[in-house]
Amino acid sequence: MMFWRSVVGKLWITILLLVAFVLSILTVLLLEFFENYNITKAREDLVYTAEKISQSLEQHGGEELGIGLEITWGLLDEVTNAAVIKDETTYFYSPGSEKLQRLPISYFLEEKEMAAVFENGTSVDTIITYTQGSADETQRQYVIIGQPLLGFEGGDGAVFVYQSLEVMEETMEQTTQIVLISAGVALVLTTIFAFFLATRINAPLRKMREAAFEVARGKFDTKVPILTNDEIGELATAFNQMGRQLKFNMNALSQEKEQLSSILSSM
Repeated sequence: MMFWRSVVGKLWITILLLVAFVLSILTVLLLEFFENYNITKAREDLVYTAEKISQSLEQHGGEELGIGLEITWGLLDEVTNAAVIKDETTYFYSPGSEKLQRLPISYFLEEKEMAAVFENGTSVDTIITYTQGSADETQRQYVIIGQPLLGFEGGDGAVFVYQSLEVMEETMEQTTQIVLISAGVALVLTTIFAFFLATRINAPLRKMREAAFEVARGKFDTKVPILTNDEIGELATAFNQMGRQLKFNMNALSQEKEQLSSILSSM
């Protein structure tokens, strides 16, 4: 209990609480920023990929469709799916997409927002929640980018590039761990620094307290070492001057007392 009542304890806990409060707010803001950044970056990458696929398939349609699809699959990474669709009977999935959760063709054709790509030739950028099988199964969220294909095999089609948000969540978990570890290291370093600073401030104050007790016992020659040039150093200088002045005054009083005693003895 004595530690928490001391200057060291009060100063240390004050700095620690202040830094912990600031780090908490900073951590929340950073995590929110990285979450928004990851989703935005993923969408931008998917939009870019969908546009490149659309250009590739429009240039290599018909007899060169096989070349166009090879180019298309080469533009995808290991966490991104693609579905190239003309109608419910003519469609192509990216290789290995079944491992990443393949969305059914009926979803793209029947979902109102997805069907707008075919009907109106407009692009789609959305996040959807899809449940495969019964409603009790785990739902998955996907970022889907739809891009119309003009003149695809003599007709109009669309390409849908999509990615599960689980990939982004894994990235966010790693980012969260890094941010929390950094905040923990900063808190530990702050604790050490605050304790060191409080000790440096408290050390000369402790010496002045001991010197004050010595002066109270009549040892006016007691001096406090001047270790710094700040306010604590000025306080130590003032304390030493006070000790010299007290010694001078006590000597003066002693001399007057002796003179008075001599006069009284002569009388």
